[in-house]
Amino acid sequence: MKKIFAIMLLMMSFFLPWQMAEAQVAILCYHEVDRQGDAFAVTHERLESHLAKMKQDGYHFVSLDEYIRYAKGELSLPEKSVMVTFDDGYRSFYTKVYPLLKKYQVPGMLAIVSSWTNGEEKPNDVRDLASWQELKEMEASGLVAVVSHTHAMHKQQDINPQGSRNGVVGSHLYFQGRYESDEEYETRLGNDIAEVQRLFEEKLGHKCRAMVWPYGIYSKEAVELVKASGMEAAFLLDGGVNPPGEEALFYAKRMIMASDVDDSQLTKMLTVNHDEWNSEPLRLAQVDLDSVYDKDPGRYEGNIQATIANLEGNEINVVALQAFADPDGDGNVDAVYFPNSEVPVAADIFGDVANRLMQRGITVVAWLPVLNYQTFIKSDDSNAVQSAGEKGWYHRLSPFAKDDLQKVNRLFRELAANTQVGGVLLQDDLYMGENEDVSPVAKAAYRQEFGREMPEQASLSSEEKKQLAKWKREALDKAADGALAAFREVRPKAITMRDIYAGAVLDSKAEAWLGQSYEDYLAKYDYTVVMAYPYMDGAENPQEYLQEVAKAVKDKGGVGKTIVKVQSYDWKKEAWLDGKAFAGQLKTLKQAGMRNLGYYPATFCYWEK
Repeated sequence: MKKIFAIMLLMMSFFLPWQMAEAQVAILCYHEVDRQGDAFAVTHERLESHLAKMKQDGYHFVSLDEYIRYAKGELSLPEKSVMVTFDDGYRSFYTKVYPLLKKYQVPGMLAIVSSWTNGEEKPNDVRDLASWQELKEMEASGLVAVVSHTHAMHKQQDINPQGSRNGVVGSHLYFQGRYESDEEYETRLGNDIAEVQRLFEEKLGHKCRAMVWPYGIYSKEAVELVKASGMEAAFLLDGGVNPPGEEALFYAKRMIMASDVDDSQLTKMLTVNHDEWNSEPLRLAQVDLDSVYDKDPGRYEGNIQATIANLEGNEINVVALQAFADPDGDGNVDAVYFPNSEVPVAADIFGDVANRLMQRGITVVAWLPVLNYQTFIKSDDSNAVQSAGEKGWYHRLSPFAKDDLQKVNRLFRELAANTQVGGVLLQDDLYMGENEDVSPVAKAAYRQEFGREMPEQASLSSEEKKQLAKWKREALDKAADGALAAFREVRPKAITMRDIYAGAVLDSKAEAWLGQSYEDYLAKYDYTVVMAYPYMDGAENPQEYLQEVAKAVKDKGGVGKTIVKVQSYDWKKEAWLDGKAFAGQLKTLKQAGMRNLGYYPATFCYWEK
C-alpha cells in the first residue's frame, strides 16, 4: 500500500511549480519510525537529526493552529517556517517521536485512521497504533494536534470493471456490476467524515480540525464535505510550499519524507526552488486506446503489457491517453472508452489502462475533443460548424451551440468522477477556419453580439476581420473553459493541456485562419502542446522547421509551459519514420533549447540520453 505515496508524488509534484514568496510554509510528511524495509520509515536517529538541523538553521516550527491562522491571513510567520506532520497514527509516534518533540519543543500533527485506532479494519501490514488515551495525553501537552486520516477510507477498492484498485476517496467505486452514483459517493464519504467527528468528540473531547487524505487522493466534493463537517484544513501530498490563502487551507501541499532523506537533502528540499527540485523535463507519449483495445481479453492484456513496456523503455513520464474511440482514424467521435450518460461507450477500458499506468509512476491525462462528437450533431448540421468555403477536416459542433456544449461538459465531469486521471489534453478540434462558422447558431450568436447580420468574409475591412477572428477565438476558448471547469468540479487541481497547431506558433496572423493564439494558450493552460509535424506540414527541411518552432517558443517565453510534440508516423506516406529521422527531430529540439518533448503516435522513441 505504501507504493501509492511515491506514485502520487511522481504524478503531481512536477506540475506544481513553486513561486518564491516572503511568507511560505513547507510541510513535511513522515510516516512510521524504525521499521526496516519500509521506504517511508525513517529511523528515530535520522528524525532527531532532521529536527536538530532545522533548529540549528533557524526554522520556526509551525503548529496546526498557527498554520490555520496563517492561511486565513490572521498571522504572519517568518520566511523560514516548517510544519512537521505524521500519518497513520502508529504507536511509534508515542514512544519515539513524541519524546523528540518534547526534547526540541517542536509542535507536530498526527493524522489517525480512527477505525484502525479502534481496532477495526486494520490491515495486516499495519503495526501497533497509539491508543485514544495516548493520543489524549499527547494533545494535553500542547505539542501534538491529532487530526483525521479518515475513519475507514485508508484503503483501495475496485474502481472499474477490470478490478483495478485505487484509493476509495478519489472516485466512484465499481461494485455489483456498476459504478456508484453521485449520491452514493457523497453518502459514503459523508458518513465516514461524520463518524470521524463523532469519535473525536467522544474520545478526545473536541471536533477534528483537519483532514489528511490517504495517498493524497481526494476530490473537490470530498473537500466540500470536510468543510461542511466543520474542519478547517485539508492536507495533500503534492510537494511544494504554501503561501497564505484558501489554497493553503484546503489544498495544503506536503513533501513526503522517504527513509533515505539525509540532512543535506532536507536542506535542499527546504531552500531550493521547488520547480527545480521536484520537476524533470516532461517526456510525453500520446497513446491510442484504439490500438490497445481488443475484445479478446488475452490480446487486450498483452497489448497493455506491451504498451507499458514500451513507455517505460522510452522513459516516458506523462501519457496523454485517448479517451474517445476512433478506430477508423477519421477524427470524428461516435463513442468513448469511459462510462457516461451522454455518448455511447465502445468499451469501458480507459480507467483500467489509466490506473495501471499511474501505478507505474506515469502521470496520465485524458486526451479527448471538445467539439467533434457526432452524437450531439443534428442530422441537418444546424448546430455544427459550417463553412462558406473549404470544409474543415473535423465534422464538429459549433462553439456557439451552447445547449450541446452543456452535454460535452457533463461528459467531462463524468470522466473525472469515474476515473482518477490527473488532467486533460484537449484535442486539436478546437480551431476555426477563416471562412467558418456560418451555421445558424453562429449567425444567431453574431446577431446577439453585434446587433446585425453576419456579413460575408469578403466584404469585411481588415479591422472587422480581426474583430470577427477574435470573437471566434473567444468562443473556442469558452467551449474549452466549460469542459475543463466541468472536469475540475471533481478534480480541482487537474493538469490542463491543449493542442495547438505549429502554424499558430510560427505566424502571428494565425488567429484569423485558425482561431488559435499561442500567447492566449500560455496564459490559460498549464501546458501548451505544439504539434510540430514537419513531414505532415510538408517542410522541405525538417530540422530548420523544428528550429523555427523552438525559436518562436523561446521568443514568446513559453519554454517552461510548452511541450513540443513531433510525429513518429508519416501519414502522407502511411509509414513509420525510421529511427534516425525520428530521433533527429528530438535531438534538434533539445539542441534548440526545448525542455519538454513529446511524440505521437506512441509506438517507439529514441530520447537523446
